[in-house]
Amino acid sequence: MTSSETSASAFSSSDTAALERQAEVEQSVTLEQIWNENHRRSSVDWIRKSDYKRVCLQFPDDYLPHSNAISVGLKELLAPEDVKVFILADTTYGSCCVDEIAAAHVDADSVIHFGNACRSRASRLPVLYLYPELPLDVNVLLGKLQGLRAESKDRQVCVYLDIGYQHVYGEQLKKQLSEVLEPKELLLELFPPIEAESTTTKETTNVERICIFIGADNQRFANLSLTAPAAVQWHIYDGSSDSFSSKNPLTAQFIRRRYFHIEKCKDAQTLGLIVATLSAEGYLDVVTRLQTMAKGRGIKTQLISVGRINPAKLANFLEIDCFVLIGCPFNNMYDSKEYYKPIVSVFEAEMALNPAWHMRYPEAYVTDFKQLLPEGRSFLPFDAADIPENDVSLVSGRLRGAVNDSLETAGDPASLALATQAKMALMTTDTGLSFEDRTWQGLDPALGQTEPAKLQQGLSGIPINYSHQ
Repeated sequence: MTSSETSASAFSSSDTAALERQAEVEQSVTLEQIWNENHRRSSVDWIRKSDYKRVCLQFPDDYLPHSNAISVGLKELLAPEDVKVFILADTTYGSCCVDEIAAAHVDADSVIHFGNACRSRASRLPVLYLYPELPLDVNVLLGKLQGLRAESKDRQVCVYLDIGYQHVYGEQLKKQLSEVLEPKELLLELFPPIEAESTTTKETTNVERICIFIGADNQRFANLSLTAPAAVQWHIYDGSSDSFSSKNPLTAQFIRRRYFHIEKCKDAQTLGLIVATLSAEGYLDVVTRLQTMAKGRGIKTQLISVGRINPAKLANFLEIDCFVLIGCPFNNMYDSKEYYKPIVSVFEAEMALNPAWHMRYPEAYVTDFKQLLPEGRSFLPFDAADIPENDVSLVSGRLRGAVNDSLETAGDPASLALATQAKMALMTTDTGLSFEDRTWQGLDPALGQTEPAKLQQGLSGIPINYSHQ
């Protein structure tokens, strides 16, 4: 491969990337598990109660083989009523988010969302969430939990049910778990919760507790285990394989890596704010807050919306030093090793930009950016006057913030430029990254200055490999 081909591949996907992309498949499900009598009754009652006429059915990738059967079945149940049913087979960002933008293309008045869901509050359309009903052998589960009885005594035990097992939720299961574990207190919770916000984390943040997750080791578990820390470690029971394991998500290596990215965010001259949701309530408020905090530190921001992100897309933004992902709680990217520049969550950007978080260790990780807004439980007010004038980077050892008096009096141009660049008092343009220095700045329409061109046969294929090349 030539050097030019290597350079080009860094900024664009291969011509077969769309065909080779891995689908968001967690566990194979049957039609009966995702469309049984309970699902059918809930859907029909919900549609008829509000008299919806244009309903979108949103499916994750692994549900698509059953999408047509569900669509046809729903229309038959609603006959002879005049209700249009549409299938959303490709989501803009992630399958867990309600794609209100795609639904608006068919002028839908409601959405039925199947499978994995972050339950971010939709702002435009009413939504009905339908979860799969996966089989769970409660006797096997209770047998696996027998070994936790000793450490559960005199402690609070919180058991979370993943989306596939929420149909077994009830007082009967809670009673059985209490008899086996004999805890001081037992909490049985759904995850994601039925309500827009979970009260468990808010009420039990400082309580020493045992946490058990009934489900697979997936992104939902990663999200929950970071936001609701356990006493020592988490326990996972996977009902599909009857396996029982333990895991500690907050390892020292994980914490060091995230704090390293927070320091890189502080060092950035330009932040890229990636909008990975257009439906979650409050995302515009978060954008405004991040822009305000960055401006207070003399950091430029660029607003980016590129759909589902990948290394090739973000590699095109060479002038950006760090990216902030503004998405739903399940869309945070905690491991961005394959990307050219670090990617941080909104919470990590808040810790980097807001001086109120200086020397403050968070009680739990925050994945829901709404909790960082004024009405959220993790909100800390931002005051630009509290930004330290002399701040040294823990990564590069360079001075951030205001000009160091000793450097200014010494008259060292190189040192002075280094110290003042963070406040944009001196900006170099010899890197070729600014718009004025780029060799190609876009098409010049030259309206009214050129003759109309003759019609010619256009190119066919995809831009990276046209058919005539």
